[in-house]
Amino acid sequence: MDRERILERERRWAVPAAILAVIPFVLYIASILIVQGTDIAGGNSEAEQLTSLHDHSGTILVSAIVRGIGFILLPLPILYLFFAAMARNPRVRGAMVGFVFLGPILFGVQGIVQAVGAGQAADDFVQLQSDEAEATEDYGFFKQQLEKNSGEIEKVTVYTADDSLEVEQKTGDFYAVPEYRSTDDEVLDALDDAPVENETDPDSDAGPPDALATKATDDNGTLQASQGLLLPAVLGLIVMMVYVPLQSLRAGLLTRFLGSMGIALGASMILILPIAVIAILAWTGFLGLLFVGKGPGGRPPAWAAGEAIPWQRPGEEPPERGGNAIEGDATEVGPEGAEGAGSKRSAAQRQKRKRKRRD
Repeated sequence: MDRERILERERRWAVPAAILAVIPFVLYIASILIVQGTDIAGGNSEAEQLTSLHDHSGTILVSAIVRGIGFILLPLPILYLFFAAMARNPRVRGAMVGFVFLGPILFGVQGIVQAVGAGQAADDFVQLQSDEAEATEDYGFFKQQLEKNSGEIEKVTVYTADDSLEVEQKTGDFYAVPEYRSTDDEVLDALDDAPVENETDPDSDAGPPDALATKATDDNGTLQASQGLLLPAVLGLIVMMVYVPLQSLRAGLLTRFLGSMGIALGASMILILPIAVIAILAWTGFLGLLFVGKGPGGRPPAWAAGEAIPWQRPGEEPPERGGNAIEGDATEVGPEGAEGAGSKRSAAQRQKRKRKRRD
C-alpha cells in the first residue's frame, strides 16, 4: 500500500479508534461501580460470600457483562495501531493479528462465564443449606468415628479460631462439630495418626459450613470451565501487550515512554493480574488521545510521514544527511584571495618560528 493510501486510511479511522480506545476503561470502571452499589459480603468466610452472592447474583452478572463488552471492544483500537505499525515496519507479521483478538475476547468471556458459575454455586449452596445437608454432632461422636471408622471420613477442616470442626464423609455428606474439647495440637495429632486428610483454617471469620461452601464451588462445572479459560486469556493478553507496543515503538508510532510502559504492563500480568488489567485499559485509553493528536507532545512524526522513523538510541548520533562527509581540516573562506594570503602568512609564521637566531 502506498503512502497516501496509508495516511488516508489512518485519518479516516483515527476518531473511531480513539473513541473505542476509551470505552473499555469506562466500562470497566462502570462494572466496579455496579458491584460497589451492593452490600456483598467480603472477608474469608466462603459460606457468607456465597450466601451474599446468591442475593445479588443478577447484579454480579450484569457487572461481568458490562466488563466483558469492554474487553470484547478492546481489540479494535489495538488493531488500528497494529495495522499502522505493519504499514511502516516490515518486521510486523500479519499472523500475529490473531493475538490482538484472542486475549481480550477470551478474557471478557471468561469473566462472564465465571459470574454465571459463581451464581450457580451460590444457588447450590443455599439449596443445600435449606435441605439441612450439614448436621451437627458433638466432639465425642467425631472422636469415636475417628478411632473406629476413620475410613468413612474424606476430609476434616479444623477451624482453630473458634475450636470447631467440619467433617466431609466419603458419601459426600457433611457434619459440623461446633466445639472440640481438646487442644489444637491433640486434634491435629489424632487426625495425623488416623490417618485422615485434614486442613487447618486459623481465620477468625471462617467456620462451618465453609467447607460445604467450598465443595459447592469446587464441584461447579461452569466455574471449572472459567478457570480453564483464564490461562489462555492471560497469555493472549501478554503476547498482545508485548508484541504490538514493541513493533509500534520500532516504527516510531509510540514514544519510548508509552511503548515501554505497554510492554511492561503486559509482562506484569504474570505477577499482578488485577492491577495490570486496569492499568492496560488506562494505557489503551491514552492511546486514544495519541490517535487524534491530543496527547502530550502530539503524535510522533512517523504518523504524518507514513513511514517508519525509529527513535535514536541513547548516545546514538543523528543520521547524516546530504551525502558522505569528507575528512580533513576545514578553513573558513573569506573574500577572494584572503584564504591564500592567510595561508601564506601562516606558512611564513611557521617558517619564522623554525628559524634559528644567529649571533
